Amino acid sequence: MSTDLGGLPRPEDIAVLVVDDDYSVLEVVTEFLSGAGYRVSATTSGADACNLLRSGRFHVLLADLRMSPVSGWEVIRAAREEAKTEVIVMTGYASLDSSLEALHQGVFDFLQKPLDFERLDRAVRNAANHNALTRRSRELLENLSARNRELEEEVRKIRGEMEARSLFDPVTGLPDHRGLRNVLAGEIARSLRHHHPLALVALSLDRFEALLERQGEEAGNRALARAAAILREDLRRSDTACRVAGGEFEALLPMTAKAEAERVIGRVVGEVRRAGIDVGDGRVLTCSAGIAVLPDDAESAEELLRLARGALREAQARSGDRLVLASGLSFR
Repeated sequence: MSTDLGGLPRPEDIAVLVVDDDYSVLEVVTEFLSGAGYRVSATTSGADACNLLRSGRFHVLLADLRMSPVSGWEVIRAAREEAKTEVIVMTGYASLDSSLEALHQGVFDFLQKPLDFERLDRAVRNAANHNALTRRSRELLENLSARNRELEEEVRKIRGEMEARSLFDPVTGLPDHRGLRNVLAGEIARSLRHHHPLALVALSLDRFEALLERQGEEAGNRALARAAAILREDLRRSDTACRVAGGEFEALLPMTAKAEAERVIGRVVGEVRRAGIDVGDGRVLTCSAGIAVLPDDAESAEELLRLARGALREAQARSGDRLVLASGLSFR
């Protein structure tokens, strides 16, 4: 795929591999992408997809997760580890755990079935653009020792552009999950050193998937933007909020004890409800939240995240529109 710093790849320059063991889905996606001008290869076999990826000629992989005997996760690992191909997941069985695992595997985007083809086209274009920048950056870095200081500055510009694009969610303007991870370890160390509490919040918009199904992506984006605005209004400058995936958010509140975190996040939960965002079934959009606090509940990033997410799941199990503290729950 040929591109330069000032241009983006054209569809005819973008090689896409589609793998889904549902032939009807495979056929529809392949026909749509081919009609949009992309160079498309398709297979129903995860093993065949892994073999094709070893050629290194694909810029974007579209993969279903639930396949056998070679699963979608194995194909994703082959794409990221062997071919450095950008990955877009297609699934009809999205969950918070699968979304987080996909992010951990370096997945570029996560699409819910039935597919919105406008969003599919946009996701493929964005992934190809990111892939082009990544490949160009890698090429420049490999030749850095033989090039001059002007080239070194060019590499810094490319990497800066990639970081700026990738660390912020374009819908909400909030950092993505990596933005929070970048500050989490430092805040934990600071809190333990100075004996200050630190609250970690996992928050989810209730029935967000139902809103998407009934009203579409544009309405979903408006709901996400409103939720992000509420977080900005209610959190302090020293707090960090991020969008994780779908309708999921996380927030880090330094120097915040349990009671104060409960008060602040309780206000967020109430304001989301009072925003009156129609889900489309006569009910308004609400949110659930789970809170874990250092050092009362845990003293490591992994434990704080696990406990906050567990408390969130408990809030959702209680019909949502509420917050739950991790303290005292049985999953501890």
